[in-house]
Amino acid sequence: MGKPVKEHDSALRRNPRSTFTVAHTVKKTGEHSVDTEIKAAPADPVALEITQQQFVLLAGSIFIIAACSLVYELLISSLSTYLLGSSVVHYSITIGLFLFFMGVGAWLAQSIDRALVPAFVGIEIAIGAMGGVCALLLYAAYVWTEFYYPAMLIVTGIIGILVGIELPLLTRILESRSGLRRGISQVLTFDYLGALAASLLFPFILLPYLGHLITASVVGLVNLLVAITVAWTFRRQLHPYGAGIVMAASGSLLLLLFAAVWANPAAEMFEKALYEDPVIHVEQSRFQKLVLTRRGDDLRFYLDGNLQFSSLDEYRYHEVLVHLPAAFTQQLKRVLVIGGGDGLAVREVLKYPSVTSVTLVDLDPAVTRLAKSQIQLRQLNGDALENPAVTIVNQDAWQWLAQQGDLFELVIVDLPDPESEDIAKLYSVAFYERLARRLSVGGVMITQATSPWFSRRAFWSIGETLSVVFDYVRPATVYIPSFGLWGFFIAADHPLSKPLKPPTDGHYFGPETLQSVLSLPQDLPRQTVNVNRSQSLPIIEYYREGWQSLNNGVSPGGVAQ
Repeated sequence: MGKPVKEHDSALRRNPRSTFTVAHTVKKTGEHSVDTEIKAAPADPVALEITQQQFVLLAGSIFIIAACSLVYELLISSLSTYLLGSSVVHYSITIGLFLFFMGVGAWLAQSIDRALVPAFVGIEIAIGAMGGVCALLLYAAYVWTEFYYPAMLIVTGIIGILVGIELPLLTRILESRSGLRRGISQVLTFDYLGALAASLLFPFILLPYLGHLITASVVGLVNLLVAITVAWTFRRQLHPYGAGIVMAASGSLLLLLFAAVWANPAAEMFEKALYEDPVIHVEQSRFQKLVLTRRGDDLRFYLDGNLQFSSLDEYRYHEVLVHLPAAFTQQLKRVLVIGGGDGLAVREVLKYPSVTSVTLVDLDPAVTRLAKSQIQLRQLNGDALENPAVTIVNQDAWQWLAQQGDLFELVIVDLPDPESEDIAKLYSVAFYERLARRLSVGGVMITQATSPWFSRRAFWSIGETLSVVFDYVRPATVYIPSFGLWGFFIAADHPLSKPLKPPTDGHYFGPETLQSVLSLPQDLPRQTVNVNRSQSLPIIEYYREGWQSLNNGVSPGGVAQ
């Protein structure tokens, strides 16, 4: 090529927003010559002159709004999980919907061909307003209507579309300074960094210390602050939209301040509507929401909305959980309790004078802290967690069992039902193998095994899974008025046909009830199920299948209730 073309090619690289038409005329005169005609198209009417200060502001804005967007996503997912359970399902649905609606927003952004800065500021104001009240709207939809999922779809759709519009707008604004290639790279870089910040802030700071409602309001105010800051910095480009932006920002500010001020009264009102009895304690930890209710002598404890016990009949559950396996141990000195941070199982363990140490492994320090500090709960567990023989370990049981450590004559597994992957793996072959390595010779373990009436296949899957690891496995059941028929499995490497010592007498459990607990009713026959392995976790589907039948008013036999 001739030199003129190279010069114009260089000009093209220096000004990527220009459009060029190049015509080549080649004449055969012994040499090839090129006649090049350059025609520059008019400048882009939306192009902006971005100063260094404005560029830094926009880069910081991308970081902040990306963090805010992910927080809204996590808020909707975690609130749905708290209200409806099934964390994997609700996180998957929310993330999928959010990404889909962001795609819709990105497609709609192409229709904005002028006034980019006013459009971006308006979008930010709208995101702040909707995001700031999203938790309030979803809570209200769950408590007062039967349309939680439509409300979730609408809220996710609005926020997702608005977020999907703002990123292309920012790319086009930055393109004026950096070019298209660098503009896209800069937007995505700060966007991903903001998402990382949000993923750390939400579980460790925002949710535990602020809760869902206040977190939404605070993040909405942050979005609004970004909009106001950008509007002030680019105020010359806002004409003639300035008055409308001021009115929209003022309305959004009033809405978000109202939501922030009303957050605590609203949370109290919603909690009262969710629970039958008066709420005496509410706490959001890093892992779950803790709620205590009390009506008369009935103290009830909930984790993420799921009842853990009622003080009127919890002794039936905990006496079987502890005294049944203890009757089959050859000696009883060292006891391991996995879960059971409320201290009620430890209370029963400490009734044995031979016990010299109890190790309690519970993931959530908020639960064990509450069991040691809340007066009614302390009275119920007999201050068991303050006993010098008790060692509390706030760690994931899966990881803790993987370490080398002491052996125990009795292991008690008192975990929530296997409704999610993180819990279901604690009912797997791999988990029971780790547990078996901590059992001393002649030791016995027991695990709660959900309801054999409503979750029959999940119940029997636990038994089949234990049979892979232990030589001897026996089912047990007990009727608990607050829960109905409840199931357990005891397991050991020595026969479990006869107790090795008389069972300890309690309010419910004793020598007379031991055989009835170990005798399954004839209408609970063994089911054909798969072993629960950590690679597949079929127990999750079994569990959901059983309780879905209950929610649909159908008995395990398929008869409408």
